Parts: sequence; structure tokens; C-alpha cells
Amino acid sequence: MRFTLRLDIINHRDVNVLAFHSGQHINYIINVYSDDNQSALHFLNRNIINLNNTVVMTGDFNIRDNDWDPNYPHHSVHTEDLLTLAESLGLDLSPPTNPGPTRFANNLRDTNSVIDLAFINPNNSGFGQHSLHPELCRPSDHVPLIIEVSINETNIDNSFWSISKDSEEEKNFTKAITDGTLALNTSNITSKENLEVVVQRLASIFNEAWYSQAKKKRITKHSKEWWNQACTESLNRYRNTGDIEHWREFKSNTWIAKKEFFDNKIYETASSNKRPWDLMNWVKKKNLLTIESILYEGQPCNTLPDLWHALHSSYNSAENRPINASFLNEIPQADQILWPLFLKQEFTDAIAKCSSSSTPGPDHISWRHLKSLITNDGCLQKIVQIANTYIDLEFWSSHFKSSNTVVIPKPNKNNYNSPKSFRPIVLLNTMGKLIEKVISNRLQFQLSANGFINSHQFGGIWQ
Repeated sequence: MRFTLRLDIINHRDVNVLAFHSGQHINYIINVYSDDNQSALHFLNRNIINLNNTVVMTGDFNIRDNDWDPNYPHHSVHTEDLLTLAESLGLDLSPPTNPGPTRFANNLRDTNSVIDLAFINPNNSGFGQHSLHPELCRPSDHVPLIIEVSINETNIDNSFWSISKDSEEEKNFTKAITDGTLALNTSNITSKENLEVVVQRLASIFNEAWYSQAKKKRITKHSKEWWNQACTESLNRYRNTGDIEHWREFKSNTWIAKKEFFDNKIYETASSNKRPWDLMNWVKKKNLLTIESILYEGQPCNTLPDLWHALHSSYNSAENRPINASFLNEIPQADQILWPLFLKQEFTDAIAKCSSSSTPGPDHISWRHLKSLITNDGCLQKIVQIANTYIDLEFWSSHFKSSNTVVIPKPNKNNYNSPKSFRPIVLLNTMGKLIEKVISNRLQFQLSANGFINSHQFGGIWQ
């Protein structure tokens, strides 16, 4: 459970509004300090706000009244304003489980008093009565008020399956997909059904190889991309012995692992994929976002189907919208040309600039693995045969249409309760993406050669 200070709702030095998500709604806690002139109370009464899900309002209200302090014989003129405010927020005055003063007098002229109060929503069963804890006062003359909040236990699975880079498991995985691809029969694909069977068999080879070598790992706040097996082994040795030499060995291994990782990253960025933005996340740490329930059409999305519907409706709003394509008739028709068979060189050129560190799709095959696969001429030949068959049969396999979608937050948003505050990233299977890259390069060349692309168009054009 994480809390957000909502200055967009109330921006007052003596009033803090905290928001948190309970799984069903966004709830609010209001903390108030009202001075002798009742400035905060007057401000709240003048600026009545619609906070239907306020669960607690508490603070130092500086109001002495016999309603909550039996040792004080009078009623305050401000009591009615305070109770009216609480009623407008759906709150009731909460008596403490152990009544007593909430402020201790610091001179002989004053007496102990009850001026720190708590108002609780009676319909929210998660918040019980508050209790006073004078033993926690420390230097303050005010008694802390503590409210117990019941939180249901939830198990969050923070584990995942992975094959470590440059590990023995990765070598075995690469060998398994290479041997499986070489054994695949692609010589007699004459129908769409046959092609689908071949591609699904290839998908099974990848999947079986992955789960035979992948290990289950756990995500922690200490997880680092540069961490390797040598770091793990030396850390375990130090934990078992507590020897200072093993500690020095561990520190040395982590230094070497960091240096090798970042040196390789810089080299790859400078000489291979030429994507300097890959280095930008090293500039400074990105603070975690405070999470709120995403709202769609005024309702919180608290289940996966609701969330999927909100994101799908927001980002695919043009789906099934009728399109008037008659303007295409105004484009003069060019002569038809033959589509030559794909060459192996086209695939090696297309994959050369793909980042080896990009996230794979559902089949777990990254560009790094695919680059290793096509170094085997037999495997490359079979991929080319499959690509040529797709063109001949005018077909695209369902395996290459399956994807994982990762939803990431857009930076610098005031709040994240709208689907438009996020950006969905679709992760397709890399072999299908490779074939698409080759087709795209072909089409772009033909469009440029035949003058279909304006000479001033540079965006999205391969240079």
C-alpha cells in the first residue's frame, strides 16, 4: 500500500490529503492542524470538496469541548462547524479505546486537554477505533493517535524463469534450438495447413528448449543486470565462512562483472546497433511511481478483464471504423513486377543492427539468440524457405501474431489513473519480426526506386 500527497485536491499548508488504493476504490485520509484562529477549519468549510471515499480525518483541531473532553465543562463555538464538516465527508467522531488527554500542559497555568481527534468512516470496516499512546510522545506534548488498519494478506509472485547470459544453460539452449531447427523438414510445404504445422513445430522446439534450461529466479531490490555466476558463487562462499579474504574476492568479482558489462554495453552501442538512447537509463535512477487504480468511464479497473477492456478501448478506438479508400483510385497504376525469392544476405543484413539486449516475445527467443541461430547456414536456409513460402501462399502464421504486451508509464504525469498515462509495448516473436524487417526493406526499396515516396520524406525511411 502506497500513499500519495494530493496537492491537486487541497493545497493548504495546514491540510494534507493522502490518497491510497485499497483494491476497490481510491480512498483519502485528511490530516489537519487548525490554529487558534481555526484557519484550516474555516478553509475546509469554505471549500467543501467532494471526497466521497474519505476514511479518516484526524489532527490537532485546537478545539476544547465537553463532547470529547469530560474534564472541560464548556462547549466551543467551533464545534458545530467541525461536526458539520465531518458529516459532509461521511465521518463520525471516533472515541479512543483508552480515553485520556491528547495534549499535556507544559506550564502550571494550563491543564491537560483533548484537542487531537479522529473522525472515521463507519462504513469502512478496515479502520478500527483509534488508541492513545502517551509512551510514544518523546519531546512532543501531543499524544500519538494510532489506528489499526486490517490489510488482507496477498501473495505476490515475484519470481520468473530466465536463462543467464553467457551461462552454460544458454549454450545448451542455443545448441538445442539449432539442432531442432536443422532437423525441421521445410522442403515440401505446399499449403497453408502444412506451413502452419511446420511453424508450430518450430515454436514447440523453441519452447521445449527454453524450459529445459531456464531456471526460476526471484526479483529483489538488489537484482542487477550485470550480476553473474561468479558474483553468486563468491557471495555464497563469504556467507558460509565469513572470511575477510572471501569478502575481498566477492568485491573483486562484482567490480569485474560491472566493468565487463558496461564496457560491452558501450562497445555494442558505439559499433553495432548505434542506439545511444540505450545508455540513457544510466544517467539517474528513476523513482517508482505511486500507483492508483486506473479509471475508465468513471469506474476503477480492479480486475484484469476490466483493465484489458480499458486499455484496448483506449488504444484501439479506431478498430472496425469504416474507411473510405476511394482516394487510392486517384494514384496512377504502375506496372506489376515479380517478387524475387529472398536471399540469405537480406536476413543477415536485417538482423545486424537489432539490439541484442531487447526483450523477446512469447517464444523467449531474443535477437541475441536469433543472431546465433542464423550463423548456422542450414538454419538460415530453413528460415529463408519459410519466408519465401509465406509470400507464395499469401499467408501469415498465428504463431507470429501472438504477443506479450507490457504497459509502461509515460514520464512526468500528474497522476496515473488514466489509460492515456501509459504506453503499451507489444513484444512479438522475433523470427516473425525478422521476416517482417526483410519484407519492409524490400518494399521500401521498391517504393523509393519507383518514386512513390516524396523526396522530402525522411522519417521512418531506411537511410
